[in-house]
Amino acid sequence: MRWLNDTRFVVSALLLLILVFSYFLYRNLNDRFIDSSSPTIGVITFKNKTVLRKYNDAVVWDLIESKTEVKNRDTIRTEGLSDAILTLNDGTKINISENSMILLDISDKNININFAYGSFEAAREGTVSGDMKMNILAGDKTVQVASGDVKLDKTKSELNIKVDQGEAKLTSNGKEETIAKDQIANVTESGVKVGKPVYRLSLPEDRRNILSESGQEKVQFSISGWKSDSAKTSNPVIEISLFPDFSKSLYKEKLTAASISKKLASGSYYWRVTYDDPSTKAKQTTEVFQFRVLNDPGLKMMSPKAGEVFAYTQELPVVRFVWNPLDLYSSYTVIIAKDSNFSDGLVSKQTQNQSLAFDSLKEGSYFAKIQARSNLQGIPEKTSNVVGFQISKKNNLSPPELLEPVRGKVFAYEQTKSQLFFSWKDEKDFSSYEWELSSDSNFQTKLKVESTKNNFLKLSTDLNLGVYFWRVKGLTSNGLSFDSKPNTFTVIAKEEIELVAPANGAEVEVDERSAVILKWKKITNKSNYEIEIARDSDFKPLITKETVSGNYFEFKSKDFGRFYWRVKPVDGDNDYSAVRNFQMQTNREPPNLLSPLRNETIDLFSKSSILFTWKAVEKASGYRIQLFDISGVREKQILNEKTSSTKLTYNDIQKFNVGRFRWEVASIYKQADGTEKESAYNKQDFFISVPELRIPKILTPGKIYVE
Repeated sequence: MRWLNDTRFVVSALLLLILVFSYFLYRNLNDRFIDSSSPTIGVITFKNKTVLRKYNDAVVWDLIESKTEVKNRDTIRTEGLSDAILTLNDGTKINISENSMILLDISDKNININFAYGSFEAAREGTVSGDMKMNILAGDKTVQVASGDVKLDKTKSELNIKVDQGEAKLTSNGKEETIAKDQIANVTESGVKVGKPVYRLSLPEDRRNILSESGQEKVQFSISGWKSDSAKTSNPVIEISLFPDFSKSLYKEKLTAASISKKLASGSYYWRVTYDDPSTKAKQTTEVFQFRVLNDPGLKMMSPKAGEVFAYTQELPVVRFVWNPLDLYSSYTVIIAKDSNFSDGLVSKQTQNQSLAFDSLKEGSYFAKIQARSNLQGIPEKTSNVVGFQISKKNNLSPPELLEPVRGKVFAYEQTKSQLFFSWKDEKDFSSYEWELSSDSNFQTKLKVESTKNNFLKLSTDLNLGVYFWRVKGLTSNGLSFDSKPNTFTVIAKEEIELVAPANGAEVEVDERSAVILKWKKITNKSNYEIEIARDSDFKPLITKETVSGNYFEFKSKDFGRFYWRVKPVDGDNDYSAVRNFQMQTNREPPNLLSPLRNETIDLFSKSSILFTWKAVEKASGYRIQLFDISGVREKQILNEKTSSTKLTYNDIQKFNVGRFRWEVASIYKQADGTEKESAYNKQDFFISVPELRIPKILTPGKIYVE
């Protein structure tokens, strides 16, 4: 075994093993698993964004596209803001919502769906399945559908089944329930409730996409079945959440009318209505609708500019069209015509990028626009503004036009140690360029001269302090030379840090977070900054002294008033910036908290509930109280409720462990547009304790001795 001690054999063997295992790793990462043995049961007829499929015998998830065949025992999963429509061979359509997962199995001549989580709809109208039934398994519950339209929503603790057409049979804990048309079944740990809901959700419709140019939209919520008399006893409450299980509600309010409006930012939302059943007085829940507020800014052409002229001498110029990219649109079409009505000399090209170039447009005047198309349902085509431009043939050559650095630009000496970038407009008429740098405007003393065929140059040599002049000569193939106009730039010792926002002396109205964003301009090659904030301009004493990465800092303060701030880079010899001040203010006053008192200890052995009280605030339409368990590493919210009263009795004391808790209350104010805004929160901590339990001492009977 002497060869084991020979480094030549050992190194060679190790290299061979590395190559072999690298090959298998590459195959594993790049080869897609194809299950050819399983029969095809359907086709993905529509997909949006990220939809994944896992074969029965595979462990890796693959991206799936439209028109892809689905095999038996495939698992389909969707991610956020994604959905898919699967059409089975018998005509059944399955609409899978975002953040959902199902497994399909047609091995016993029935359609078996293992529903893991999320939401999906199955429509079986017009199928040719004969006696084939669809069995949906959700945990230990089974839903059987022969024909019709059924929708299921599943969270960790709840299963909701809604039947729009036909009927379904639900089997749970050995009991069978029939769900007829327009009925809803609510399955929880406490049992199964089946009935026709008193209220039905109307607007916004399920799976609706609401487009918003500003990123925020006022959404109108409305329900059917509203009756003023019955609403007083049924106490309907609307819930709007970012989570399908409503574990944390964004809004939870009692309805006083059949409709209500809320201003929502872009995102995916879920909403439902809970109410007291008029006959049984039991708590009931409507179906859950999902909708999206999608940020949909306008389509704007960025290049060419309106009225721009593209001049050339011999070869036709390249006209590049550039526009802002839109997340919701998958393809763009550039349309060019010789008239603003787009009827004469029409030319068009399609692309999936955000730019497109044309090099065959002849001399003349043109008009152009961009059309964007989306593959999402319900999103219409979008058209940009119309831009006019010209292509003009010139008899004489024009000198190069300098672009960067612009005239009068200032560089710090430290910037010149890395790279300075120079650029100018490219002209096809020039075969090459000559770049010149001088310390005088007449270029009698040339510091540097470079030749290039590109329309840019990177200067790597550092420069001394002072004013510099630069120009570019355009050289033709026949030896002609055309000098550009010179541009100037200045090199100074160091950059001064500049504060951006808020403006000096600005009055900043804060919301319930009591936060102000402080921004400044970055200094070249500096990423870490030190920020100081104080009540006085001499910064004694300091309220905040933080080191941050980036060019902004979120300053939070429970107190309002005037603050002074300044910034400097952490490394280097740069001084502090100029001092600015701002004033934090709010016209929304938070309530004063009464009980529990700050740091009060509450003994749960002597109480069956906890009463929270606070002082009323003038002009407040209501209050929001929040309760947090802060005894652990991460705080946990256990209450978030809106009330019109100045007190709240909390009876669910089982949620309290021994430890530290915080309660917060904010005032709610109605705005002129009907929306509501909250003040900052007043906060107080309290403690939960129980008396120490002693080991009981046995007194009787005494010791009995038996011989």
